[in-house]
Amino acid sequence: MSRQAIAGRRWWDRPALPYLMLAVSPLLTLPISRIVLASLPDCGEDEPWWELSHFEIALLPSLADLLPFLWLVSGTPDVRRAAIVAGLMGSARYAIPQAATLIYSTSSGGQALNSQCTISSYFVLVLAPIMLTLWLLSALIVAVILLRARRRLVDRPD
Repeated sequence: MSRQAIAGRRWWDRPALPYLMLAVSPLLTLPISRIVLASLPDCGEDEPWWELSHFEIALLPSLADLLPFLWLVSGTPDVRRAAIVAGLMGSARYAIPQAATLIYSTSSGGQALNSQCTISSYFVLVLAPIMLTLWLLSALIVAVILLRARRRLVDRPD
């Protein structure tokens, strides 16, 4: 596709947008997740413990990782392809922390007094680097995809 064809597209109908949404979504959701996490009811004695259902509420803002799928309604094949790739990466970024939380919750045993409280505050110290790594990995993949697409545009004659 030539530069003029891309320049003539509407701003929301560009293949880079699903990738950019995926790259910036953690910047939008992190402050919300922190506020939710700080407001969760604590059921611990000497350290904060949370119920699994309460902790999963703190992870709900990460549903923004699925926003690239919105571009599947585009009439442009390149945009739909980008939506699928970015949406699948976002799905992994959403599912892996959810799965880790569920595994931890079922294996932790919780507090002795309250078996409903199965998520320790120390788990957040493990989950945060996992989520950061997933974001960095997806940002790196997005950068490579966008650089290759840009290089293809530059190499093609108009």
